[in-house]
Amino acid sequence: MEEVSQQMTATHRRGVLVAVANPEGVAPLMAIALAATDPVDEPPPRVLALVPQPDVAAGAEAPSAEAQAPPPLALTAAIEYARARGVTIDAHATPSNAPALDIINAARSAEVGWILLGYHRAASGGDTLGGVVRQVFLKAKELPINVGAFIQGTDRPFERVFAAIDAGPDGRAALELGARVARNNRSKLRALLISHDELAISATQPDAALVDMIHDARARMGRLFQADVLTQRSRQQLFRQSPGRLLIVGKRFADEIGLPLDEAPDGDRCVIVVQGAH
Repeated sequence: MEEVSQQMTATHRRGVLVAVANPEGVAPLMAIALAATDPVDEPPPRVLALVPQPDVAAGAEAPSAEAQAPPPLALTAAIEYARARGVTIDAHATPSNAPALDIINAARSAEVGWILLGYHRAASGGDTLGGVVRQVFLKAKELPINVGAFIQGTDRPFERVFAAIDAGPDGRAALELGARVARNNRSKLRALLISHDELAISATQPDAALVDMIHDARARMGRLFQADVLTQRSRQQLFRQSPGRLLIVGKRFADEIGLPLDEAPDGDRCVIVVQGAH
């Protein structure tokens, strides 16, 4: 596919594109995708499974349609998960030798507002962020598309959702995703306002842009929404103030505090790192 264009029209983008690869990680990823989709105002999630494109020797014929492999197990798992919950998803398997680019182009073509994908480690070396996830974050950085990387967790219901937020694109995306999931699950959402000494953000003197975000969220969610100040910019304090099962953190803040992408505390906790649309 052609390289991603940096010029995009400001169209109204709706819906979620879910990129799946590992069948074992499909259930929690689909649980978030379904919860983050407005069933009244948005299309069902579009699920994309990228299949490595086989090398065809020069002069050899490509495999016929009859010889094509069956749908990837991850795609089948996503279809069955949604069907069991009364949802018919838009599912596709696409041959690919450039998965990150193809995910981005599929999201652009479908004009979705969100890309959700599962975290994975790099195939080699000590990098804790896999190449496909890193490239999707990088390629989406200047586009009007939010990205959420699901770190770990299960598909059990979320009684409480925590979102660490600031007034930047990542913080706004964290609040939006948290609100979507909480509203559809009828869960409580607690926003943790990231403290900032230079801006004198504190419990008694919050940032004006954050105040507007909080007022809007409270107007939409009522008593299900609460807000607090994250008293220290550290991962220890973040985990201390977010004892629920789902934690959503902006990528910029996650990088700052060294959030361990390959291991989140408590095996049952779900952590999503998000990058906001620009």
